[in-house]
Amino acid sequence: MMDLKVNAKSNDKIEHHLIEDTAITMGLAIDKALGTRSGITRFSYASVPMDESLAETSIDLVKRPFWKLVLSVKRNTIEGISKEDLEHFFQSLLQNLNICVHLTVKYGDNDHHKVEAAIKSLAVAFREASSYDKKQKGIPSTKGSM
Repeated sequence: MMDLKVNAKSNDKIEHHLIEDTAITMGLAIDKALGTRSGITRFSYASVPMDESLAETSIDLVKRPFWKLVLSVKRNTIEGISKEDLEHFFQSLLQNLNICVHLTVKYGDNDHHKVEAAIKSLAVAFREASSYDKKQKGIPSTKGSM
């Protein structure tokens, strides 16, 4: 539910660099769009089924980068993209969002469904965490107030 349009082109024709740089750019842009995070919900959780697969994301939009990622992908390629590049896309995106994310594919047999559930659980959790909270005054943190 984010208006984000990405036009990416590889200058060196190396797919890995294109995937990595796209994820980094997206992460930095979203981090910048969050600004001070004033007035947001901040925390969220989403569990998303995709047929036989289930992925869960817990998220904190605090300005401290931490990510734990378990995709449980078994095949070497999915839809023409290497397992390594898919994992690296998620890692690069999460690292550059400047937030805390725990994303786990709990189970599943079809690697395509696992990745799709992972993406959707991240998106749903992010949408809720970044939503406006009318009760929230300022930045949702106790830092500096104790």
